[in-house]
Amino acid sequence: MRRRRVGSLAAGLLLATAAAAAAQGTGQDDVSAAVFRRFAELTAKIQVVEGGSGAKASLGSAFLVSAEGYLLTNYHVVAEAVDDERYRIEWLDPTGRSAPARILAVDVVRDLAVVATDRPATRHFALGRPTVAKGTRLYSLGHPEDLGLSIVEGVFNGQLEHTLYPKIHYTGPLNSGMSGGPALTAQGTVVGVNVATAGNSLSFLVPIEAALPLLDQARTADSAGLPDFNAEIGRQILANQDTYLATLFQGNDSSIVIGPFRLPTQPAPFFRCWADADRNPDALYESVDHQCSTDDYIFLSGSQSSGIVSMSHRVLSSRGLSPLRFYSLYSTNFRGAAAAFDLESSSDVTGYQCRDGNVRRGPMVIRTRFCLRRYTNYDGLYDADLKAAVLGARDAGVVTRLTLSGVSFENAERLARKYLEQIQWARP
Repeated sequence: MRRRRVGSLAAGLLLATAAAAAAQGTGQDDVSAAVFRRFAELTAKIQVVEGGSGAKASLGSAFLVSAEGYLLTNYHVVAEAVDDERYRIEWLDPTGRSAPARILAVDVVRDLAVVATDRPATRHFALGRPTVAKGTRLYSLGHPEDLGLSIVEGVFNGQLEHTLYPKIHYTGPLNSGMSGGPALTAQGTVVGVNVATAGNSLSFLVPIEAALPLLDQARTADSAGLPDFNAEIGRQILANQDTYLATLFQGNDSSIVIGPFRLPTQPAPFFRCWADADRNPDALYESVDHQCSTDDYIFLSGSQSSGIVSMSHRVLSSRGLSPLRFYSLYSTNFRGAAAAFDLESSSDVTGYQCRDGNVRRGPMVIRTRFCLRRYTNYDGLYDADLKAAVLGARDAGVVTRLTLSGVSFENAERLARKYLEQIQWARP
């Protein structure tokens, strides 16, 4: 009798659970539909049009954030139209009606822009500093692949740790064209701006609080006049690089021992590092590769990114090569590293200008090649490339490299010196 009752209770619980799950699923569908009905008209499509042909050069999403009719979007959505008269910006409301728009303010570091429309808004999202618990369901609106306004459900997983620029981890399938759209709660509170995806529902949002000062700047620009955007973007990058480069290679960074060398690794939490080795037992030498790079970058255009720091080491160890043959191998690796960037060219930067030399640090002598190229559109910014090789060992060597993008001349030279100071013999 007891067994039958337990079985009946279990069956009842299973039925109740299934019914609750079904009801919850139906309820969730209703929430998605309600969010779309309430906020679709506040979400727009942005497209950058090439004036000569009338063809779309890029497109994305945006949403209304003020009574003046301002739209918030990503900088990378409208970047081609910044200070380039060949392009114009259009915005399309949910009915498909298009109208001209213009950029008022940009934040390239956080990938945001405010765009003015041609008419005031009777309704718009109210921006603030929301407090959202992990696991909260969010709804992203946007125009994936130019297929029409769509809604995507996802989950708020908090802000990423160990990242150079604040980003929200959003578990939801964002797709190309949704950039710049809003991600909001069921109640309509905007939590972030769709910005990027790594696939498999691993996506990212710009926290909405980052847009608050930009909206103030947009109002000022609308009344007082637009800034020189190239000068403003250059100023933003210079200020940003001063901040994140300040603590790198100060002597208290992490290091790794590979063969006879102590080398720098992961100088800040926002770097990621990888390693590999070629230890073929039949070869006369072995190599170990170690590299670290920042995860984040600043989008400037389709052909130029900034704010990237990377470093790499290749340690070569002889297992029977004569000193002459090992020197030939070592020299070939150094020349290969030194030549890699010399072939690159772009209208965004000048060619590299390089200087070669030897640096002596106590018993260690380091052969160096230090190269700089200047940004053509942004005054005071450079890409830097340092290649170095430790001299003096008969059966071991390291070819190491530091690359910096979008840095001042002073920071490029300072960090190159500091980097070389981190290269040491692992034993006396």
